[in-house]
Amino acid sequence: MYKKMLDKVAHSKKIIADVVRTCRRIAVACSFGKDSMATVLLAREVHPSINVFSIMTVFKPKETFEYLVRMNKLLNLNVKVYMVASEVPQVLKENGIEVKLLPTERFERECTEVETVYGKKIYEVEPDRCCELLKVEPAKEAVKNLDAWICGLRNTEGRTRKDYREIEFRGLLKVNPILNWTEDEVRAYLAAKGIELHPWYNMVFPDGRRIRSLGCEPCTVPVYDWQDEREGRWEGTSKCGGECGIHTRRLK
Repeated sequence: MYKKMLDKVAHSKKIIADVVRTCRRIAVACSFGKDSMATVLLAREVHPSINVFSIMTVFKPKETFEYLVRMNKLLNLNVKVYMVASEVPQVLKENGIEVKLLPTERFERECTEVETVYGKKIYEVEPDRCCELLKVEPAKEAVKNLDAWICGLRNTEGRTRKDYREIEFRGLLKVNPILNWTEDEVRAYLAAKGIELHPWYNMVFPDGRRIRSLGCEPCTVPVYDWQDEREGRWEGTSKCGGECGIHTRRLK
């Protein structure tokens, strides 16, 4: 097991190193979930000054913003946050996190239209549209000047992630260095590096369910260990277990 893990770490670092050698403008995307944290650590060991960006939304739990601040300070990430919002979240402002606020008019208009027609929030009725506006569009802004970006996608997370490759091209290079890692391997790697998990991962519910894939607060629920990790995303909608669109849409 230990040898297998070392081999996987070495392979992931080689993937990153190869891309760093060939691409001048490159950055790591970090949601501050377990997988992207492992990816950031690997990338920083290969290229200590590599840029890190994060797509945040107004629906992220406060614990995510607090965790972002702690990890940014601990690892000296100098993370740049992109989000559709009218103001910077207080905890990010107080801790000097660089945030690029993106226009809110379209999102606010569509939220109002959905609530007027259905009497429900946009993420309940049109989760794909919500993700398009709050995640995909900011991601396009984040990568528009890049040649490549690195992310923590894994093909064992759920049904929608089985056919990805370690290196992909959709307008720019996308690198998935931990594609073949398991959930347990990610957790073990972070533990070995002394990195605490986002606190939501440590919650165990009375029936044994856990948060295993971390997203926006209203769209994240705990799942059993026998379920796919991403079955806890967008539960109760046609999008359940699916994708926000960052990995399926052309960003550039």
